[in-house]
Amino acid sequence: MSAKTKNLIRINSKALLFGLFLFHFSGEIVAQKLTDTIRIQEVQVFSKRKIEEAGLMVTHIDTLALQMMKTQTISELLSSYSPVFMKSYGRGSTATASFRGTAPSHTQVFWNGIKLNSPMRGDVDFSLFPVYFLDDVSLLHGGSSLQSGSGALGGSVLINSKPDWTDRLSVRYVQTLESFSTTKEYLNIGFGNGRIQLKTRLFSDQSKNDFPYFNYGVLPMHESVQKNAGYEKLGLLQEIYYRLAKHTFSAKLWAYQSDRDLPQLMSFEGDVRKETQNDRNIRAVGSWKYLTEKSKLELVVGLNSNKLNYFRSSTEANFVNFDSRSKEQSYTGNLSFDWNPQENLSLDWSLSSGYHQVSVFDRAQKVGYHQDRLEFSLLNAIHFQPAPKVSLSLLFRSELYDSRLIEFIPSFGAEYLMDKKQEVALKLNVSRNYHQPGLNDLYWFPGGNPNLKPEDGYSGDLALSFSKRNDKTTFSGQITGFASIIDNWIVWQPSANGASYWEANNLRKVFARGAEIQVSLHSQIAHAVSFDLKGNYSHSATSNIDAVPSVDGSRGKQLIYIPKDKANLFVEFDYQKYFLKLNAPFTGKRYTSSNNVESDYEKVLNPYWLLDLSVGRRIDFKPFLMDVLVNIENLTNSDYMAILWRPMPGRYYSLTVQISYKK
Repeated sequence: MSAKTKNLIRINSKALLFGLFLFHFSGEIVAQKLTDTIRIQEVQVFSKRKIEEAGLMVTHIDTLALQMMKTQTISELLSSYSPVFMKSYGRGSTATASFRGTAPSHTQVFWNGIKLNSPMRGDVDFSLFPVYFLDDVSLLHGGSSLQSGSGALGGSVLINSKPDWTDRLSVRYVQTLESFSTTKEYLNIGFGNGRIQLKTRLFSDQSKNDFPYFNYGVLPMHESVQKNAGYEKLGLLQEIYYRLAKHTFSAKLWAYQSDRDLPQLMSFEGDVRKETQNDRNIRAVGSWKYLTEKSKLELVVGLNSNKLNYFRSSTEANFVNFDSRSKEQSYTGNLSFDWNPQENLSLDWSLSSGYHQVSVFDRAQKVGYHQDRLEFSLLNAIHFQPAPKVSLSLLFRSELYDSRLIEFIPSFGAEYLMDKKQEVALKLNVSRNYHQPGLNDLYWFPGGNPNLKPEDGYSGDLALSFSKRNDKTTFSGQITGFASIIDNWIVWQPSANGASYWEANNLRKVFARGAEIQVSLHSQIAHAVSFDLKGNYSHSATSNIDAVPSVDGSRGKQLIYIPKDKANLFVEFDYQKYFLKLNAPFTGKRYTSSNNVESDYEKVLNPYWLLDLSVGRRIDFKPFLMDVLVNIENLTNSDYMAILWRPMPGRYYSLTVQISYKK
C-alpha cells in the first residue's frame, strides 16, 4: 500500500471517529429538534394492481433494503432478501445464482433492458454489481421471466437506474472501514431540473482479505490465515436523462474493473503459486421513449463489452500453467410498443436482436476459439381483465439463433382476487421455456460439444398472496408452489473415454420442484417506534430423473451445490433517529458429488445459520444529513463453507459513515 493511500485511510479514520463521537453525544441536539415536530394525521395510499403483472410471480426488492445494503454487492442483497441461493467462492470472489434449484446460466440478468449474461459462460458474476449503482431491483420467477426474455429456466433479475426529476443538486459520500484491511468509498453527485437530469456515481472497494480460519482440509488440522486473496474493484456509472413533452431520452455508461488474487484451496498442500483474475467491463445503453395517454413506444440499444484474464503459475521455475485471455462483445437492440386501448386491456409487442462475439485464447496451453452468434426474439402479449376479480395474460415468444428457429414459446397467467378487502389473490402461471448452450459449452477445447441440444422445459406456478392493513400494521405475503421438467439439461462431467478432461453433455431430463414463502410485517408500535419483519423460505428439490448410463449413480439424486432449503429472516427496530437491524440467513446441506454419498472421501457441505447485526443513527446538520452505521457480520462466529475447501470468515466488523446533501 502506498504512503498516499495510508495517509488517506488515516485521515478518513479520524473523520469516522469524529462521526462516532457525534453519534453517541448528540442526544441534546435531537431533543431540541423534537420541539419542532408537527404531528399530522396518517394518510394511507392504495394503488390498483397492474394488469401487466396478472399471473406473474414477481418480487420487488424494497428500496429500504437497497439503502441498507448500499455498500454490499447484489449477490449479498439477493441472498438476504430473496429466495435465490447465491453460490459464493468466498469473500470478494465470484458469486453465481441458483434460482429455484437451477444452474447459474438459467438465471438471466437485465440492466435497463439489455441482457448482461456472458455469451461465453452463460452466467453472471453477481460479485461485480455494487448495490450503490442500482435504483430498482425486481425478480421474475419461473415462467414469468418470459416477459423479459427467454432462457431463464429459473428466473430473471431486472436491475434499473432511474432519474429523480425533483433533484436540483444532491451529493452523497459514503466511507466504510472494514476488517481485514478493507476500505470502501462511494460518491454520488446529481443535478438538474424537471427537464434534464445528470448523475455520476463512483466507487472503490479494496481489501487485503487476510482473515483467519481453521484449516481442516489437511492433516494435521491447524489455525491458518488466508493468503493471496486480496482484491481491488473500481467503478463509474454516468447517467443523463432528458424529457421534452411526450419524449424521454436517456444514456448510461457503466465502466468497471476488478483485480483479484485467487487463494489456494484449504486442501492444497503444494508450494504457493500465483493465481489471478482480472475483469474489465464496459456497458452502455441508450433509450428513447414516446408516451401518449394510452401507449408507449420505446427503443433501446446497448453494448456489453467484457474482458477476462486468468493467470496461474507455479513457484517452481515460475512455470506458467494457464494464461487465458477472453473477450466478449454483445450488441443489443430492442423495439417495443405497449398499447392500452381500454383500462382492462393491454397489448405488448417487442422485437429484440443481439449479436455476440467471443474470442478465447490461452497463451500457455496454445488453445482457444473465436465464434459469434446472431439472435432474434419476437414477443406478443395480451393482458386482459374480463371481470373485476379476474385478470388473464397470454404471451409467446419466437426465437432464432444460429439458424435454429424456436417457433412457439408460450406463457399463460391468471389471477383471481378472492377477497378484495383483505387483498387475497390466487395466481397461476404455466409456460414453456428453453435455454441455448453457451459458446463455451459448444466450442471450449477440450470438452466442448458442438452437438449439444438446447435445454427445453415446461414449468408451472400456483401462488396465494395476501395483504392486510389497519391503522398501525401491514401484513402481507405469498406462498408459491412450483415445478418444472427440463429436457437436455447441460452438465460438464468427466470424459466418457477416460481422458483427463471434462466434457459437456445433455442429461435427458431434470425435475425441479419446490415451494417459496415470503412474508412482510410493518408495525407502528408508538409515535416514534416502528418494527419491520421480512422473511423468506424456499425448498428446491432438483434431481436427474432420467440419467444416461453412468457409474456415478446420479439418477434421482439432488444436483450438486444446490441446497434443498434456504431461508432468511430480517428484523428492524426504529426509534426516533436510531435503528437496529438483524439479518439471519440460513443455507441447507449441499452435496458435492452427483451420487449424494456422504463419507470421509465424499464430503458434504453442512447447513449453517449466520447472524448479522447493524446499529445506526441519523444526525441532522442542516442542510447536511449524516448516517453512522456499525455492522457486525457473522455475529456468532460460525465456521462454515459455501464451496468445498473455500474458507469463509468468522466474525468481522465494519463502520460506515454517509454524508448527504440535497437541494
